Amino acid sequence: MGSQDYKIKVEYGVSAFVLLVGVFFIFLAFTIDTSREAVGPRTMPMFLAVSLVIGGIWLALRAYFGKAGDLKEGYGFLESDVQRIFMIVGCGVLFVFIFWAFGYFVAIVCTYIAMLYSFGVRSWTWMAGGAIVLALIFQWLFMGVMVLNDPAGAVVDLRPYTDWIKGA
Repeated sequence: MGSQDYKIKVEYGVSAFVLLVGVFFIFLAFTIDTSREAVGPRTMPMFLAVSLVIGGIWLALRAYFGKAGDLKEGYGFLESDVQRIFMIVGCGVLFVFIFWAFGYFVAIVCTYIAMLYSFGVRSWTWMAGGAIVLALIFQWLFMGVMVLNDPAGAVVDLRPYTDWIKGA
């Protein structure tokens, strides 16, 4: 396989992943209640999801028409740290699972720690402290200021313990 064929295959793979994420986010955006305003709570998530789908289609078309460009040194997975790639993908899976099971706050804490660990941070004080500060800020910003939906965890509903952060 030539280097250009490799780049085209990588572009198709990235395109498929971006399309999959975009379609999943479109599905999730439709779960947000609408309002009578012209720009409601579903507008921004839907805009971002549709943008991902359009970006995925654009990447696929670039690859299909051979416009992926020249292969640069370090591109793709040939010279990548495969273990780290799997760890990062695992962090995404971890986030989705913990979000489903325990809710947003715990998912942010656990995923932040896992991401820092994936990138070589080994100071548990820094990881735990940073995760808690980040989760507090995100909970306040997204659930308190932006009033986004904070779904209950399927295993344990921790919202009664985190509602004070958003001012409820």
